[in-house]
Amino acid sequence: MARYRQVVVALATGVTTGLGGCSVFRGVVNQQLTTEENLANQRTVALQTMRDYPNPALESIRFTSEGHVNGAGDWNANAIVTIEGKEYRELLGIHLSGGDIFPTLPPGSVAGPVTISYSNGTSEVLT
Repeated sequence: MARYRQVVVALATGVTTGLGGCSVFRGVVNQQLTTEENLANQRTVALQTMRDYPNPALESIRFTSEGHVNGAGDWNANAIVTIEGKEYRELLGIHLSGGDIFPTLPPGSVAGPVTISYSNGTSEVLT
């Protein structure tokens, strides 16, 4: 019985120590990126959105926040995506994105030019 208690105490100590000092996400949540890094990420996710949703009716993507690294370690930013004049609130990320559901893509769709408005007020048209 004493040996069993030693094993349980050792396991509990190891788990507690591991959780306190070796978290995979330790420090990631508070990671601060520079404005330049955030703007580069905004451009990257805008291009990903255009690639993944090649709708010619996709008019613009306007970033409403600079962006940040979330608890899972993924960078994301709030954005308004305009498709055929309707605005969709989105959280666009490097690995995961979510938000309002976009209209179904017509078969054989090809993206047209899209105006990207960055969180610092600059914009460009991407094709």
